[in-house]
Formats: sequence, C-alpha cells, structure tokens
Amino acid sequence: MSFTSHHDQDVKEQIRQATDIVDLVGGYLQLRRQGRGYVALCPWHDDTRPSLQVNPERQSWKCWVCDVGGDVFSFVMQREGVDFREALEMLADRVGVSLHAPTGPRPQPGSPGDKRTLYQAAEWAEDQFHRCLLHTREAEPARRYLDERGITSESIERFRLGFSPDSWQWLLDHARTSPFSPQVLEAAGLCGKSDKSGRYYDFFRGRLLFSIRDVQNRPIAFGGRVLPGQADEKTGKYINSRETRIFSKSDQLYGLQIARDAVAKKQEEEREIVVVEGYTDVVMAHQCGVGNVVAVLGTALGSGHIRLLRRYADRINLVLDADEAGQRRTNEILELFVAEQVDLRILTLPEGLDPCDYVFEHGADAFRELLSGARDALDHKVHVATEGINLATETHRANQALEDILSTIARAPRPQLGTSTEMRLREQQILSRMARQFNVAESVIRDRLNELRRKSTRGRPTAAAAAQQPPPPMPKVGELDAREVELLEVLVGHTELVADAVREIEVGQLRSETLRAIYGTIYGIHDEGGTPDFGNVLTALEDPRLKNIWVELDERAHAKAEEALEDARNRFQGLIADFRYALQAKDRPQELAALEEKRLSEREAIDALEKLIAQERDRQGISAPTEG
Repeated sequence: MSFTSHHDQDVKEQIRQATDIVDLVGGYLQLRRQGRGYVALCPWHDDTRPSLQVNPERQSWKCWVCDVGGDVFSFVMQREGVDFREALEMLADRVGVSLHAPTGPRPQPGSPGDKRTLYQAAEWAEDQFHRCLLHTREAEPARRYLDERGITSESIERFRLGFSPDSWQWLLDHARTSPFSPQVLEAAGLCGKSDKSGRYYDFFRGRLLFSIRDVQNRPIAFGGRVLPGQADEKTGKYINSRETRIFSKSDQLYGLQIARDAVAKKQEEEREIVVVEGYTDVVMAHQCGVGNVVAVLGTALGSGHIRLLRRYADRINLVLDADEAGQRRTNEILELFVAEQVDLRILTLPEGLDPCDYVFEHGADAFRELLSGARDALDHKVHVATEGINLATETHRANQALEDILSTIARAPRPQLGTSTEMRLREQQILSRMARQFNVAESVIRDRLNELRRKSTRGRPTAAAAAQQPPPPMPKVGELDAREVELLEVLVGHTELVADAVREIEVGQLRSETLRAIYGTIYGIHDEGGTPDFGNVLTALEDPRLKNIWVELDERAHAKAEEALEDARNRFQGLIADFRYALQAKDRPQELAALEEKRLSEREAIDALEKLIAQERDRQGISAPTEG
C-alpha cells in the first residue's frame, strides 16, 4: 500500500470536503431524512425498504445489504463504473478544483470560461424551454405533435422536453433578467453570434427540444427537432448543440442517466443496453416499460461511447433503422465493436418501422422478444457479406466476401489461454461454419486469419490480449482477526493513540492483508506529519473495497457502548500487550526446544524461564511478586 504525496492528498481532501455527499447522492437517488442522516433505495439490489444510508456528519455512505460503502469517490466509482482517477476527475470538475498546475489565470465565476457557470446556464435554459412547451401558445404545434406520436405528459416531464419559439431573440430576451450574459449563452451552445453584424441570436429556433443530460444528471446540451411541415431544404430535421466545454457528443448518450438505473438492478448475466438512433425512440421505449434504451447524438458510435457503455453493461444491442442508411451505419461501426471485444448484437426491425413506432404499435414484450433473437455481430457480418452471392459459382465475389469477414475478425485480439471459453468457442464455430459455407479447409481459413492478425498488429505496441481478472472479493469485517479489527476501531475514533500504535505495532504484524493496507495508510499519514483521522484515511484509500471496510469500522466503533468509547485507552493498552505477546511468541518454540533439549547453561536456562514467565504475566495483566 503506497501513500500518496502531500500534494495528492491535499487535492483529494480538498475535493472531498468541497463535495457535499448529500448533494452528490441526492443527485442520483431520492433521499429521505431519517434521524441525523438520510436513507435511499439502493440502486444495486432490488430494494423495497431504503437500505442505503448516508451520514452527512462523516461524509460517508453504506448499503449493508450489498456490503458496499465509502465516501464521495467510491460512490461515483460504484455508480459510474469508473476507477479512482476517473472519479477524482469527475468530482474535481463538479466542484471546480483543478488537478493540474494552472497555466494561466483561473476563469472567474460567471464568466464564459467557467464550467460551473455553463452547467448553471444549461439548467436555466432547460427550465425555460420546458415551461415554454407546457404553457405557451407558440408551443401548441409541438404539444400537438407529441400527442400524435403518443408521448404522454409523464414522459414530457421525465425527459424535460421543451420548445424554443421561432424567434431570433426569445431566449436572449429571457436571459436579461438572469445572471447569464450572451457570451455565457454562446459558450454553453445556446446561442450563436453573427459574423456580419456581431449580434447574438438563439441557436434553437422553432424546434422541439430534447434535454441531453450527463451521467451525473446535469443538463449539458440539447437536441432540436423541427416540427413536421416546417422544414425546408436549408433546415435540417435535427440539430444538436455544438461542442462546448461541458458537452462532447462522442462521449455522451441520450437517456443514459435513466437507463443505467434499469440496468443496475439486473442480474449480472442480464446487464444489457439497447442503443437506438432517435430521441423519440428512447422516450417511447421508456414510456412503454423498456428502461435500458439510449440513443446516439447524431453521430456514429465510437470508442468513447463503447467505453461509456461498458461501465454499465456487458452486452450491447444495436437497433438501427431498417433502411439502407441504417444498415450502412451498422457495418461502419461493427469492426470497432469487434476490436473492443464487446458483446454486440444487431437487430433489424421488421416492416421498416423505427423503434419508436414499433414499440408503440406492438408493445414492450414484442420488442423484448425481438431483442432476444438479435444476431451476434460476427454472425451479422457473415450474413451481410454473403448476401446475394452464390458461393459455389461466383468464386471472385466469394473470395472478396471471405477476405472482408476475416479482416473484421482479425481486428479482435487473438484468443489466448486467459480468454473466456465462450469467446474462443464462438470464433471456432464461426471459422468452422465459414469453412463449410465457402468450401475451404478450416486450416486454410485459420492460416489466413493469423496472417491478417500479424499484419494488423505490426508496428503497434503489444498489449495483453487476455482480459484482466477481477480483483478477489474483499473479506467481510466479521471474518477478519478480531484483535486487529478492534485496533482499527479504537484508532478510527482516537487519533491521539496513533503515535503509540505506530511506535509499538509494525504494519507487518497484522495478519490480515485488508487491515494491513488500512493500517499502513494510517501509518503513512502519521509518518508524513498528517492527522490520520477518519476523513483523511478515507480520502487516502483509493480502493473502494477498503473505503467500505473503513466506513464499517467507523460505524462499528460508534455503535459501541458509551463506556467502551470512554475506556478506549485501556482497551488500547490491552491490544498493545496482545501484539507484544504475539511478537514474542514467534521465538517461544525455539526457546522451549532449547530448554527441553538442555542445550543451555544453568544460568541461560534460568534467564529463559524467567523471561517466559514474565511474558505470560504481562499477557494476563498479573503484577510481578514483591519481597516482604
């Protein structure tokens, strides 16, 4: 267990203290006050009685059913499926703390360069657009369109749909009484600036608006749809916010902040996400009860999207329109998914319907039934590449198709010893089937595949093909050494005893690897001149499993009887004696053997016996006899 530098620890602690855990968790879950803390339904199991507890005084959280808990960092790690560094960056961005030395003046609050101001402006604009859709006369055509599409008022509220009137200055006029200048609105992608006149204008005009939120449920951008009958040749059907400091379309998916909740409650083997193309596809799917649906934002799926999806799901179902453009897009992204070793399934809807119309007309169960039969990505590739080709007679086209398929498979890492049996078996089955279909020996196909793989990896740094094994499960506190658990329970509430502990007990004396890591962190903070209190240790621990253990030790310490807390020093002295005795006991077998084998002189034997008796007295707390 390494201990971070003063600077790293200070930055982490600054971020932890600037992040109110109640605000953070409350942004994801509905919190309810209970006593001095808060409770919520846990998103990681099918919770009917709120079992996730938030302690605002200790800035910690814990679900005793799932046995997970920790601080703001571990909550983001657990919720977002990211590592510590990514959680640190997300929270630093949230509270406006820079992780790097500034290269220029820091943006002033309220300025176009201040990200927190841009988030606030996007939230303000979302509210303006939403109110406009619900209450204004100008939005009547938009309300009528939504009604015709079957979108309910509940869905309008849930997805915060909005409308921007067909005016050049509607939002800018409303902003006159807000804290947000035209420059801020431009930086947030809400308005533009004319190159000719230098005047600002509303970016979304005369459009139904879909609020795009990030995984922290913050409005960051908008997608705008022109209403039917109002588009012309120069007007695109859909436009999205341009790239800003808070929005990158290659790293966001519409509806993910809602869909992940549905996925989180599934069993591990059922963790899947459905990706569609349109905003209304997502809204209608959720409205009909299919809660794991997201949409791309007017761009093809890329590596950023894949990394984002893999945080929450193990299987991706790609549902694109049945038209030629939809099929072309499917083929364009297929190789990327294969290269990333993602379990991708392809579904083409029948009857030429888009997902919104299909779910609305046929219902959620019919849609799920189609999804259960979605074609594996490589199966889909074989099907598309060979469609319309007579493999027995059209030799040239057949060879081209075979080369195309093998080139796609070659982008995936070669199955290794550590690769899952399922993946190796799937490749074997595909190669065997291709050998039969193309009437080519399987050995020839495999040789060609290996040759293509060598070419594709030539010049690139070699990476381990086998996926990393998940870390072993952390033992529960009740399974750990009781004496070592009690030591940390005492230290978590009594930092004044840490100096004595560090002087008397070495890190290596703890037998439990888990508790040794935590005690080593306490030791390191003390050694660096810091105060190893609950918060500092919690911040220094980066493994969320260790954070969870530390929070539980803190909870156990506070649950002890009042007299046990007051008697901490006596408890601690007893623990010190036990650790001394255990350390001395390592040499005891050799000393006893020397006595029994009479290898010591008479004086050495007497000294050894007196030492053993004194050690036993110390362990039992018996005073040595006095003369007289």
